[in-house]
Amino acid sequence: MAIFLVTAIPVILAIALALGLAAGCVLQYRLTAGVRPELRLAVVLLIVGLGALLSVALTTRELDDAKATGAVTYDDVSGGFAASRWFSLFLVLASLIEVARGWAEGRLRATADPARPLLWTMLAYYLGTALIQAVASDVTDFSLRSLYVPVLLSAVCCQRPGDLAPVFASARLVILTLMLASLGGIWLKPDFVIHRPEPGLIPGMDWRLYGLTPHANAIGPIALLGLLVEFHAPSRWRVLRWLTLLSCAAVLVLAQSKTTWIAMPLMLLFVWLPLTLARGAAGADAVGRFRRAVLTLSGLIVVMVAMAAAPAAFDVVGYVERHSDLVTLTGRTQIWDITLQAWRDNVLFGYGPEIWGVDRQREFHMSYVGHAHNQVVQTLGEAGLVGLVLLLVYFAALVATALRQFVASRGIILLLFMLMLVRCVTEAPMRSEGVLSWSTFLHALLIVMACHYARLPRAAGAVPKAAHAAERIAPRHLRRHMHVMQPR
Repeated sequence: MAIFLVTAIPVILAIALALGLAAGCVLQYRLTAGVRPELRLAVVLLIVGLGALLSVALTTRELDDAKATGAVTYDDVSGGFAASRWFSLFLVLASLIEVARGWAEGRLRATADPARPLLWTMLAYYLGTALIQAVASDVTDFSLRSLYVPVLLSAVCCQRPGDLAPVFASARLVILTLMLASLGGIWLKPDFVIHRPEPGLIPGMDWRLYGLTPHANAIGPIALLGLLVEFHAPSRWRVLRWLTLLSCAAVLVLAQSKTTWIAMPLMLLFVWLPLTLARGAAGADAVGRFRRAVLTLSGLIVVMVAMAAAPAAFDVVGYVERHSDLVTLTGRTQIWDITLQAWRDNVLFGYGPEIWGVDRQREFHMSYVGHAHNQVVQTLGEAGLVGLVLLLVYFAALVATALRQFVASRGIILLLFMLMLVRCVTEAPMRSEGVLSWSTFLHALLIVMACHYARLPRAAGAVPKAAHAAERIAPRHLRRHMHVMQPR
């Protein structure tokens, strides 16, 4: 009898756990049914962002090389905190429930979802890459963790928010918390948030701000994201708005992320300039349109002149010659060469998910490297040309949505996509590195914006509605002329 009880206890516990999970899923499905989609998205961004912050804040690291007692490994700054696994599992479980809800609601709709191409191309990239790594790469391997990010992003895509204000408010709160905590760490615990010696582009500074993120190239884009969010959806409170702008600007400067600095004038050129000209073209009078166009072009000329004069003013050429690591993007070309050598052995399907695993880190004596530090190179290394094609197809779907809804979204989709591309230059943000990460935070926000505006009615359909509304409020003697001018 005792032996039977001992052997039956694990089975009983497993059954109880399964029943508890099933009851929890049903309970969550019913409790969240009355919660607005925008609030669900706000909670997701809050959990992902604060989880990413705690993943670094609750670790022990020493960024002052003079005081460091041993080699810093990649896991030291990306391993996460003790409860991160449970937070991730909770998010994945909740995401599966939201995917089921979205599928059930989608079957009741008569029309197809305009955001479906984004969902399918995203799933094709992540699931296709996981399948390649599991069966076709040189060193095959599969982990359920590789499915966490696509499950979360699928749940985000299934949400249909009616108001984006709570989403922006949640993103602003998370980013502001990161900025203030990172700046405060300069005085409270400098060796934890400042890496030295690491000369950057600012003369006289031998350090860069890592903040509560794994690297300066992680906190730099997030600071720029905070500026984009604040400019696109300003806070109602002036104090909060200026606090966000100033803290993000300070972190952006102190992080000295070169790729992020380069991205700012490109965003002005490809997003701000077309939007400004579009507003000018829609002006009420020719004088106003001309004045806006002149001011816009003048501002663009000033930016271009400043960019051209900056190298001479700050002796950038001499600085680069004195710091040869800038030419090789701080030594990343060596990492790229090693990754591409492994890719050439299996051009179609790559080396596998452990392209920069523990064994490869030991082989090349690079314990601090966790990925190829470039999304294209990383994808080639772990999934080959087939994986790269899947990635480019997904990017094409995002770009198509960004351009099609450029005016309606006021360029926010294109801005977020450009910010993602900036990270792809020196990092690998598209890989499934974990749910609680700043890459997932940015990616989720991009999916929210892309899917939301993809589902909006076409701009052409808004013209008759505006005309009918104007006709109702116009004086009676003008309605006859307005009726003639309405589009058929």
